[in-house]
Amino acid sequence: MVFLGIVPKVFLFAFPYTLLAFYLNSYCGVWTPRLPTIGALLVAVGIALWLFCYTQISRAYRRRELLTSGCYSRVRHPIYSIWGLLILPGFSLVIGGFMLGLLVVYWTVVMRIIGEEEKALEERFDDEWREHTKRTSRFLPRV
Repeated sequence: MVFLGIVPKVFLFAFPYTLLAFYLNSYCGVWTPRLPTIGALLVAVGIALWLFCYTQISRAYRRRELLTSGCYSRVRHPIYSIWGLLILPGFSLVIGGFMLGLLVVYWTVVMRIIGEEEKALEERFDDEWREHTKRTSRFLPRV
């Protein structure tokens, strides 16, 4: 499995939508509320958390280990969660308009293809991965 997981496939859908949203925002003149301060705060928190998780997963990947501690101790895919719950919503709140639809595109694509990454992880880590899936949820910590 490659280090980037499903990110390139998600990008293939999200980036064209982002360009379309910028175009539609510019030429359609649709007004939607923008919350740039809240959006910027979400992006800043998201980037800090993303860097923390990225550092952890990078080390584990280099060691060819399944990371089950730190930010991966309660959620199997915290980086996708951070992007889908903090960074992209924050970015969308700053831009407004059709950019708000980016969240729908992102989560639709992630939910449709996350199984590919999980299958590759199961093939690579076998029982260790299956045990990890029993203890954790995909995107949000269990309550």
